[in-house]
Amino acid sequence: MALLLSLAIGRVASRHGIPRVTVYLLVGLILGPHVGLALVDPEATLAQFMLGSDTEVPLRVLRELGIGFILFGVGAAFRFTTFREVGPRILGLSAVEIGLTSVFVGGAVYAATGDWRLGVIAPALAVSSAPSATLVTLREVEAEGPASRCLMLCVGHNNLAALLAYPVMAGLAFGVGGAGGATLSALIALIGGGVIGFGAAVWLESITGRRELVLLGILVVLAALGIAHWSELGGTGLGMLACFSAGLAIANGSPHSDELFRYLENTVYPIYVLFFIAAGRDLHLDALAQGGLLAALFIAARTAGKLYGSHLGMRLTGLADSLPRSLGSGLLCQAGIALGLVASLEAIAPAETVQLRQVVVASVVVFELIGPFLVRRVAVRAGEVTLANLLPHAEAKGTEALRWVVLEFRRNLGLLKGDHFDGDSKTTVEHAMRRRPRYVSESLSFERVLKALGETGADLLPVIDHDAHFKGVISYEEVKNTLYDPVLRGLVIAEDLTSSVDDALDPGASFVKALEVLDRHHVQSWPVVKDRQLLGIVRRTDIYAMLRRG
Repeated sequence: MALLLSLAIGRVASRHGIPRVTVYLLVGLILGPHVGLALVDPEATLAQFMLGSDTEVPLRVLRELGIGFILFGVGAAFRFTTFREVGPRILGLSAVEIGLTSVFVGGAVYAATGDWRLGVIAPALAVSSAPSATLVTLREVEAEGPASRCLMLCVGHNNLAALLAYPVMAGLAFGVGGAGGATLSALIALIGGGVIGFGAAVWLESITGRRELVLLGILVVLAALGIAHWSELGGTGLGMLACFSAGLAIANGSPHSDELFRYLENTVYPIYVLFFIAAGRDLHLDALAQGGLLAALFIAARTAGKLYGSHLGMRLTGLADSLPRSLGSGLLCQAGIALGLVASLEAIAPAETVQLRQVVVASVVVFELIGPFLVRRVAVRAGEVTLANLLPHAEAKGTEALRWVVLEFRRNLGLLKGDHFDGDSKTTVEHAMRRRPRYVSESLSFERVLKALGETGADLLPVIDHDAHFKGVISYEEVKNTLYDPVLRGLVIAEDLTSSVDDALDPGASFVKALEVLDRHHVQSWPVVKDRQLLGIVRRTDIYAMLRRG
């Protein structure tokens, strides 16, 4: 029932720009004990089909598997090549955002309660973000660009900071022993997961089949979770760090890692859906009413810390021009890690922290429901989502769908000769192009050009002049002529490598024309230009994807 509702409502919601993650959470909430079972007699037959107490154990297992696979994917976003480009600056941005959020939340909780212990522990509960909702939402709209990468890196930094700082804060506030031991356990989990990932990367060199890649990915996640339970780290939630570091090790240790993560994501997506349904089942709406003023202050302080901290961090690190001002709103998602820390806090100091725990649960309800929409909004405003992924896809309905099914049966039975594609004249290059592509200035040195080509992974690099006018493109063909000449490498700049483009695509051009241009130049991407302004890059793969969906 939960999967059926998720599929049906999710398709309707996507037409109105509502992230599917939000739909899955609402399905879990509606069918869960805090809403669904309250609408019917608990002894009634209908209650047996809802997510009541009988489903608690399997959903807990699915929840753990889901967060394991998700953190495995988050680790893959931590590429050393990305760190070489913007790593120190992203770390600086995260440090400012984490610091400001901690100050705001700690101050607000202390001012409202007068208890310094709650003021000390509250920041550790507020800093963490939800990697699951962030990752799945970005992949749903196929977001790609610096803002999306920065979001995933910042989410990882937030959660690492929360998990490593929490045992120290708990020791300071409540005098529990073993704060240093808990931190050491987290580090051991990171190292253990890294060792598993490194071993998998070595094994990956001899594996090429898709099925074997999927099996290896599942094996790595299960091994990381299993070791966490065996070492008694699983109950604290720190065992998920092993999945994170395993993903990081594979992503940086094997050139075949992209295929592994892509195939694995398609295979385990149903687990993702059930993970969010389970998370929605555990949302307590009554916590919003019980939280009162303290909940409002906590939510407001966390929001202000994320928003202003990110904005200040971007300004201090020189990233304000390349990242959207609203980046901080994409870090507001809050879920599993925060709830795991709340459960641990209940075991440490149940009486002293009851009010704060209710507040954090209320905060999770708010941010888990609005967070995916804000993540999507950041990616769209950054220009990292193609227009095609925002428009409703053409869908056959009713008798039209029946007609297409009958036609397909006739075609497969040999009763219908010939296939055809009925193109949509309203669909143009503008719908498939990637806006705000990576480009270089014509005065850039050869080494910087080479670095930019390597980081983008594209076959062409657009070039602009000092007036931001499009000048042409740099291709690997032009670069390779200079690559092995040490004298030329020190003299050549981007302008010397630039090939002029007389047939740049107009945003209103058809797919047929775009494919003709790509074929004529024997390339996989081509610039989209209007009035000498670079509007984007259209890729052959994006056009094929749209034609397939069409």
